[in-house]
This record gives sequence, C-alpha cells and structure tokens, in this order.
Amino acid sequence: MIDSDDFYLRVAYALSGCQLVEQELKLYITQALDYVGKCVGRRLPFKMSGEDYEDASLERLIDVFRKLTDNEALVAELRKFKAERNFLSHKGIAQCLDPWGELGGRSAEFMPRLHAVQAEAERLRWAIHEEGGSFKGDLAFGSFPECGLTFLRAASAAELKR
Repeated sequence: MIDSDDFYLRVAYALSGCQLVEQELKLYITQALDYVGKCVGRRLPFKMSGEDYEDASLERLIDVFRKLTDNEALVAELRKFKAERNFLSHKGIAQCLDPWGELGGRSAEFMPRLHAVQAEAERLRWAIHEEGGSFKGDLAFGSFPECGLTFLRAASAAELKR
C-alpha cells in the first residue's frame, strides 16, 4: 500500500508538469504571433496576440501550435501527451480510490504512469522551448521597421554585393 501523502504529492508533481507544458505552448504562441506581427508591419492589420489563448485548453493550444510549426512529430507527441494528461486529470485518480475514498490497490500500479507523465512533461516543455529557437533570436534582436522585415539572409546579402 502506498502512503497517501506520497501519492498525492506525486499527482501534484505530475499535474504541475502538465501545466508547465501548457505554459510553454502559450509562450511559444505569444512569441510566434509577436514575430508575425513584426514581419507584417503596417502592411496588413494583425491583431492576434498571445492573450487570445490565455484560457485555452491544452487541445486548443496544440491546434494553434500545429499551425505555427512544421514539427509534426512534436505535434503528435503533444497529442499523445494530452490523452495521458486527460486520463490523469479526469479519471486516473478516481480509479485509485476505493468506495470509501481511501487509496486502493490500484494506486501502486498508477505510480509509474505518474512518473512517466512528469518525465514526458519535462521533455516536451524543453522540446517546445527549443522549437521556438528558430525565430526567438530574430524576435529579440532582428530589425522590424514599420514596413516589414529588413534583415536579409546571408545568401541574399551576398547576392546584393555582386
């Protein structure tokens, strides 16, 4: 039998990892939309922002992320993670309780899933963070004058010198 304090602490760690994945998706979406807004400049009204997704569900965040990345493997991993997170959040804990609300025997077999969700959340959080590396540098240090993007790729700059 598992100590109930240890069990609920493990649940809290796993769920907090899930929340961090959601937060990283929100950050990615916010920064990606900021980048698009700066690239568009004044040429086209662009009123989308990360605030539009502050209260979005994990499923909605994954759908928006999918439209802002070409990393289909990461999107598939996030969808799989969402299914496990939903089980954990909505069904898993209840299945570990006996009819009197005490931890039952299933809690011991549930612990590896808690550990796995926590580890997968950490891995996915870093993968999302790294995915944004392709544009975050430009967002922080790029030149975006009012008419749009002005920095050039190295190949284009070399062509201009000819």
